[in-house]
Amino acid sequence: EEVAQGDSDLRTYNIVTAFTIEPCKSKGEHGPIRPIRGLLTTFGYNLPDPDVPNRFSIWFTGGTIEVNDPVNDGEEWKRIFGGKDVPRRHLTEEARVLAAKILMGAAVPTEMEEDGTMRYQFHRPIAGHGSHYVDVLYLDDTLRIMKGHRG
Repeated sequence: EEVAQGDSDLRTYNIVTAFTIEPCKSKGEHGPIRPIRGLLTTFGYNLPDPDVPNRFSIWFTGGTIEVNDPVNDGEEWKRIFGGKDVPRRHLTEEARVLAAKILMGAAVPTEMEEDGTMRYQFHRPIAGHGSHYVDVLYLDDTLRIMKGHRG
């Protein structure tokens, strides 16, 4: 209720990252035949840090991965990520998924939505005060310069 009325300092913090999947030199059957562009959107929120005035602490709660150009790349995207012949995860990948489920309460996608989107969620959000943050180095009406906790 406080957030809806604007009475809270809680803010959403979403990061959109564009990426390209390049064709493998080996031309494996599961790789793309041409570059395919996608979008990774990470969802989170932030709050002002209680100890550092220009710092915002960040929590990550989940996100989506989707094709950037569904008209031109949608079918190829679905073939690579959503087909029945998608290769099984290797043991190390299975171990990482299990660790994410246990440590972060991760819900990883098991299937693709009709439009090619896959969603993941952290039931125990990552980060918090002192571990994941951004410092606002400069701010005016047209420009904001920030530095993350890793530089």
